[in-house]
Amino acid sequence: MSKIQDYLPNNTIIDHFKTIKVIGGGGFSIVYLAEDMRDGTHVVLKEYFPAKLGKRAENMDVVAKTEKTEKYFKQGRKLFFQEASILAALDHPSIVKVTGFCQAHETIYTAMRYQRGISLQAYIKKKDSNRSEKFLVSVFIPILNALNAVHDMGLLHLDLKPGNIYLRQAKPPLLLDFGASHKLMLAAGTRMFPVVSHGFSPPEQSQKNAKLGPWSDLYAIGATIRACIASKPPPSAKERIKNKKIMTAASVEFKDQYSEKLLNAVDWSMNLEISKRPQSVEQLMQILTEIKTELNGDKT
Repeated sequence: MSKIQDYLPNNTIIDHFKTIKVIGGGGFSIVYLAEDMRDGTHVVLKEYFPAKLGKRAENMDVVAKTEKTEKYFKQGRKLFFQEASILAALDHPSIVKVTGFCQAHETIYTAMRYQRGISLQAYIKKKDSNRSEKFLVSVFIPILNALNAVHDMGLLHLDLKPGNIYLRQAKPPLLLDFGASHKLMLAAGTRMFPVVSHGFSPPEQSQKNAKLGPWSDLYAIGATIRACIASKPPPSAKERIKNKKIMTAASVEFKDQYSEKLLNAVDWSMNLEISKRPQSVEQLMQILTEIKTELNGDKT
């Protein structure tokens, strides 16, 4: 008997969508390129599939792995649906538009507009990538604006990193993958278990009783900007706590390429202490907006 794959086979019909191929996924979802059979257009179809909690049954249903994980599996599925409903109502130029959602195979699917482009992670790996200060503010001001809209809806993203920022030609960048955001809804104060992206997640995200908030996403923004500057992920929060000698962005390493104001903003966002970070998107946005104004006013 062949091993059951986690992902759905190509050409699987989900409501009025037909899967074409798997194009990505994370700890809580599998992402497919799919065709909307009503008009033949391509969409991105995202399936709730929490790898640590669920598994694929022989009939392709997504079910809890064990009796112990069933409670959290069902809770996550409910919150995934709530999140899809919220994002479907959120119309922002830098947030991927959810065009619909449906239930099938005992799980939830969300459909989003298919966008042509490249992830920031793939972009910064290119040898000829432009990572100037002007480029960075052009990317992160719209992303911060989108993040502010998410926070206003009572959600945290909790998985900000270069792989979840999508660059498009002649259009603002997109903030992607809210698969982790349903782990904490600010209004309800609900938290299931931590989602950690090493190098980008703040220390409190891997601590059971630590308080998460906008400052947690802002740490990840700072770490993502630093990854653009250094062409590699920053050290993990755990490593930084152990090794106090790790250099700051404002150190000699990057001084010749970027302004002191930008580097200080990165270090401010990545402070290991919550109280010493920006507490709201507006605080960091103000700094980047000032940098943009100064760059636009520079005639040299």
